[in-house]
Amino acid sequence: MIGGSVNYLLNIVGPLAKAEIRSAKDSAARLGVRVAGYVVAGGVASIGLVFLAIAGYLGLARRIPAPDAALIVAAVALLLAAAIGVGVWAITQRKAVRIQNQRSAAAAATAAELQLLQAELELALHKNAKAGTLGMLAAGVALGASPALRRDATGLLRDLLRQMR
Repeated sequence: MIGGSVNYLLNIVGPLAKAEIRSAKDSAARLGVRVAGYVVAGGVASIGLVFLAIAGYLGLARRIPAPDAALIVAAVALLLAAAIGVGVWAITQRKAVRIQNQRSAAAAATAAELQLLQAELELALHKNAKAGTLGMLAAGVALGASPALRRDATGLLRDLLRQMR
């Protein structure tokens, strides 16, 4: 009964973990490409903005004193930077809320599955309380006393995790 519950759990968790790892790898690759593109675009845009600011300054310097022209160009640049910063913050805040909602839904589904599994395991242990307690005690003593068994159990878990990848 307990072995069937563990297999049931592994059959649920294994594919979910594989899909999550695959999704994380794909997301990391897409993020790397995006970041590289944004860096290049930002560099080109920065050069363009510098030349635009120089042109604005030179144009204003013909009509008003040079320090006043520099102050006006700097104020416009700071206002533009503030507007971009507020826009980026608003966009990322919205995405963060959406991601948090998705994670909450996934956590709730996982918690529900684990509660079902816990109920099934509790039922099995209540039906076979002595055998379950003795089995857990024997496993704990064996793992604690035998380095070879502990090493084998660690290897088994490692192999299980590799299979899930």
